[in-house]
Amino acid sequence: MSESSSAGVGDSLWFAGDFQLAASTVILQPSSGKVVIVHDTEKKTWFLPRGRKDVGESLEQCALREAYEESGYRAEFLPLCLPSLAPTPQGTPRPLTNTEPIYITTHFCEPIRRSETGREYLAFYYVGQIPADAVREEKTGMSDEQAYVGMLVTEQEACARLSDPWEGHIVGKAFWYWRATVKIMQKVREEEEEEKKRKQEQLENERQLASVTDARRASRGFFNIFR
Repeated sequence: MSESSSAGVGDSLWFAGDFQLAASTVILQPSSGKVVIVHDTEKKTWFLPRGRKDVGESLEQCALREAYEESGYRAEFLPLCLPSLAPTPQGTPRPLTNTEPIYITTHFCEPIRRSETGREYLAFYYVGQIPADAVREEKTGMSDEQAYVGMLVTEQEACARLSDPWEGHIVGKAFWYWRATVKIMQKVREEEEEEKKRKQEQLENERQLASVTDARRASRGFFNIFR
């Protein structure tokens, strides 16, 4: 495992009733360089929007739904140059960016009732974005989430306030890859512009050469008339 991860988890087998799947979104606002975190004004905790996947719902749908319900912001996924191990379909070139999860966390939840034996909670973290003119909506969450307030803060403020240190680490990594992606895509655009300019110059040179060749042929034809 890389330095960006904790130790690997041993081979495990979990039955359907012994685990829960959840999803979260690190919501960035590229225009301001800020991130959305949620403040529970009753419990005085800070966290990234996250929640359990509904039956029949995909992890991606869950991530965006929870982002909206808990933060009040409608986000969309932010493509990043992530080193994902997910393969591409056969014959398809690998894209520079993707919207695969940036992290997965596991937590063992202790049993709440005597009839329970505990469960594994697996959360998939995605990176999303909101535009510069994004407006937070009120009362978007469940009845027990009405004290949640989504707030736009700086990276440093988020890492300092988030109650779970792992989430602070995830936010920092999301910012790092966002900045790296901006630089990479800028370089790609510059290279594309250079290639476009090179092709235009080559085309212009070919046109000029063709024009000179045509002129020479016309000249030879003119003089041949008087031979």
